[in-house]
Amino acid sequence: MAKQGTRFKIRYLSIFLVLLFVVPVSYSHQSPPVTESTNITDLTKENRLNRYYVKYQKGGEGVATALVKEHKIAIVDVIPTRNILIVFASKQSIQELVQNAVIEYVELEPVRSFYSQ
Repeated sequence: MAKQGTRFKIRYLSIFLVLLFVVPVSYSHQSPPVTESTNITDLTKENRLNRYYVKYQKGGEGVATALVKEHKIAIVDVIPTRNILIVFASKQSIQELVQNAVIEYVELEPVRSFYSQ
């Protein structure tokens, strides 16, 4: 009976010591709260105003790419499965680009945000 009492005390003492050391360590690894506003959404909105999706006709990737380069428009990305070039350009150069028959349409890059916002 004396051995069971000792085991009982040792078990609960060890649990207490683990909690004593683990809980403060877990709280010390939490990230500090953000105090300064970063305005990341404002920056991305400004940059997004000049990014466009340029949809070209099927099989016209080479012509569309050459046309975009001719107007000195920067290609950011390509989605070949959907026949889309993502470009960074001014409104004036986009208006000139739309007048070509290879280009089906041009639209602003869609706005995306996290569900938490």
